[in-house]
Amino acid sequence: MSPSSDKPIIAVVTGTGAQGRAVSRAFHKSGIWEVRVLTRNPTGEVAMALKSEGMTIVQADFEGKAALLQAFEGAYAVYSVTIPPWHQSYTNKLGEYEQGVLQADAAKEANVQLILFSTLPYVGPDYMGLGGVELYDAKARTNDYITSIGLPGVYIGTSAFIDNVHSWPLVKEVDGGAIWSFVVDKEKPVVFLVNSRQWVERDLGPTALAITESFRLSGTPLAEHPLNHTIQPIGSWRGTWGDVSREIQKQTGLETRHTIMSVKLIRVSSLQVDADI
Repeated sequence: MSPSSDKPIIAVVTGTGAQGRAVSRAFHKSGIWEVRVLTRNPTGEVAMALKSEGMTIVQADFEGKAALLQAFEGAYAVYSVTIPPWHQSYTNKLGEYEQGVLQADAAKEANVQLILFSTLPYVGPDYMGLGGVELYDAKARTNDYITSIGLPGVYIGTSAFIDNVHSWPLVKEVDGGAIWSFVVDKEKPVVFLVNSRQWVERDLGPTALAITESFRLSGTPLAEHPLNHTIQPIGSWRGTWGDVSREIQKQTGLETRHTIMSVKLIRVSSLQVDADI
C-alpha cells in the first residue's frame, strides 16, 4: 500500500472503535501524520465520518496476516488493539493473545518502527484462586511477546472505565436503597477513566501522539529510547470505589452499600464467559 504523501504513517487497528477513533483523530489533527484507519466495515458510519475528515480507510481482516502486512506497508507506527472474543461485536476466532502476536509479527515483517499496544495489567492464576483473568492476562502476555521479538514498543495501560457502572450494570436497587457490588475494597485507590468515551477522546489520542513523536524525533535508535518496552498507564483521576458509591448516593438519593463480590460468584461469572453462556 503506497503512501499518499511524504508524511509518516500510523496504521490504527480497530480504527473505528473508541480507542481507534481517538488515536486516529489526534494524529490527523496534528497535521504531521498520515492516518490509516483499519476496519472490518469500511462503509460504516464511523468509517465514513473519518474518511470525510481526510483519513484513509482500509478494510482489513484482523485475523489475516496478509491483510495486516498490506495495511502496515510503509507505516512508521501501529496502534494495536485486541478484542475479547466474547465481545458482542466480535465474530472472529482468535483469542486476544493470538491477535496480539499476529499484529506484532506483521508489524515487524512490514518494518514498522514502533508499535503502541493497548494493554492491561497481568493478574495471574493465583489471584483470588481464579486461575487467571484472560481479558487482562492475554494483553499482558502480548507485552512480553513484543519485547521478545525486539520490536520497539510502548504498552499503553488503560484503567477502570467508570461508565461500566452503567453499562454492565454494577448497581442494583433493593429495599429503597442501592447495592454496589465490586471485587475491590471500598477505599482502595484506583486510577479511573471518567466516562470512557470522554476520556478516550480527550486524553488517549494526544498521549499516543506525544509518545510516538518522542520516539520519532529522538534522533537515537528506538530500541534505546527510555520509554521502549515500558508500560505507560493513563488515567483521568485517582479515587476509590467508595467515592463512586457515595457519588451514586448523592445523585440518586438512595442509600448505597458497597459490597465485595464473592470469589465463588466471580468464578461462576468467569466460567460463563469462557463457555459463551
